Amino acid sequence: MRKAGILSVLLLSLSGGAFASADMVIINGQVKTFDDRITAASAVAMEDGVIVKVGSDAEAMALADDKTHIIDAAGRPVLPGFIDSHIHPQQQFDEMAPYGRLDLRPEGGVTSREALFEKLRRKIAVTPPGQLIVGSRYNDNLVGGHPTAKELDAVSPNHPVILGHSSGHRRVVNTLALKGAGITDSTPNPPGGMIERDADGKATGIMLESVPCFGPLYDTIPQPTEAEILDAYRKEFRMYLSYGIVGIGDAGGSPEKYARFRTLLQEGMPIHIYAMLSYDHLDWLTENRNSAAWQVPGLQMRAIKTSHGNSLSGRTAWLYEPYAHDPDYYGIPPRRSQEELNERVAKVHDAGLQLAIHSNGDREIDMVLTAIELAQKANPRTDHRHRIEHASVVNDRILRRVKAANVMLAPHSYVLNHGEKMEEFGAHRWDYMHPNRSATELGIPIGGNSDHSVSPAQVMQRIESMVTRRAAGNGKVYGAAQRVPVDTALKIWTSGSAFIQFSEDTHGSLTPGKRGDIVILSQDPNKVEADDIEKIDVDYTVVGGKVAFRRGQNGADDYYSW
Repeated sequence: MRKAGILSVLLLSLSGGAFASADMVIINGQVKTFDDRITAASAVAMEDGVIVKVGSDAEAMALADDKTHIIDAAGRPVLPGFIDSHIHPQQQFDEMAPYGRLDLRPEGGVTSREALFEKLRRKIAVTPPGQLIVGSRYNDNLVGGHPTAKELDAVSPNHPVILGHSSGHRRVVNTLALKGAGITDSTPNPPGGMIERDADGKATGIMLESVPCFGPLYDTIPQPTEAEILDAYRKEFRMYLSYGIVGIGDAGGSPEKYARFRTLLQEGMPIHIYAMLSYDHLDWLTENRNSAAWQVPGLQMRAIKTSHGNSLSGRTAWLYEPYAHDPDYYGIPPRRSQEELNERVAKVHDAGLQLAIHSNGDREIDMVLTAIELAQKANPRTDHRHRIEHASVVNDRILRRVKAANVMLAPHSYVLNHGEKMEEFGAHRWDYMHPNRSATELGIPIGGNSDHSVSPAQVMQRIESMVTRRAAGNGKVYGAAQRVPVDTALKIWTSGSAFIQFSEDTHGSLTPGKRGDIVILSQDPNKVEADDIEKIDVDYTVVGGKVAFRRGQNGADDYYSW
């Protein structure tokens, strides 16, 4: 039965038939199936990459022979593999390589202003004068506020510098970068963006949202080879496996990018990819998604990613009422009018594709819902599963509209990392920000997402954030009303994510007939202090019935099958 296949597995499972042997059996586990029909189990058996039995140890071992890979879970939790429904895979280059970007995240060691500038000095020392230096994802709450152009000028008088904020929606640049981009004090704000100016009207070096003037500076950076790019992605995807991630929703990509991912899948990369192509590639997707060249196991292309609105953690989301810190500031308006947005949404809808649209502020989200409602009224579709990515600032009325329009959400789960940034929205909004609980209670499908590298792809950290809503920096809870129980958070990151990616038939629960994508945790997150959930390790990641990651013992190297 080594070549059973999914159809055979389903037929035999339904008929009560048994297999001569299983490829892998996991026994002695606390199995959480997230399948309401299977309420008690300690073991899972897999054949040809597909789950064939979920039940007792004896039932699973009855399918084993001397060739079966047996894993003793030793009482540890056994769950479906995690799916990050909105993530931005990064190319993991050496920071000091000519094309390497400085990693300014806390995980990259930048937890103070001094650490940020020390990294910058090291990069300057190995970079030819005049070449652009780029850093990404500094957290202003940890480095004493946003760096200034004046500070960057003092550290880097001979290199243009662009440092990106953790939100991905604001940057600070030095004077050389301003000059290289042709930005002066009198340069007008572009649509959907803002060049910050001081009280005297001088450009401060802070760029909010879209300021598309820096292209020529990026051209000064040497380009890596194709082999180097592929290896940089391999490092990224292996990191995902160590967090128990078996599938991702890549939020915005190009045919060139997915050609690279296709190469990785063809060489055996075990992570499945739900590709959300950027709107600029709508025509390409319509023409190519069903071509033989793109029928690669593990790659699904049926969604278009676009944006309408701005950032929560960047404090640029467009709101009906002013921000708490400034009675005259409502955020930055989207670059498109309602009519332009309606046209864009209708094109995706009419192409029979899923819309995944980034929108954070309540004023932005209402515009998005209007566009979706109009598209559906003009061309009814029974199962469009259009998504709003993040939908961070909502209210009861907006959530009712979301439910009525059969729209799905991918809310943030990064209060642990960025909760302090919610202060500027005001305490009156916190209980309706990142509405994981409210959406779940209304029956709105939602998926788990890290928005990596806005927050780490470390899933157990995301689970803790959803359970506690506590910011690590100040210990404060932001929006206790949106806390969810541990199992609800885990289900969002498994079956919830699978559903909003049209893969609920193959992923998201431990059900016979579905893929053998499984994680084994070091501890039960229901039995540790909530503030310690992020410390739980993923001991095994099994993808398609094979071990893709195993945590090493006593400091030994981790094991990968790919």
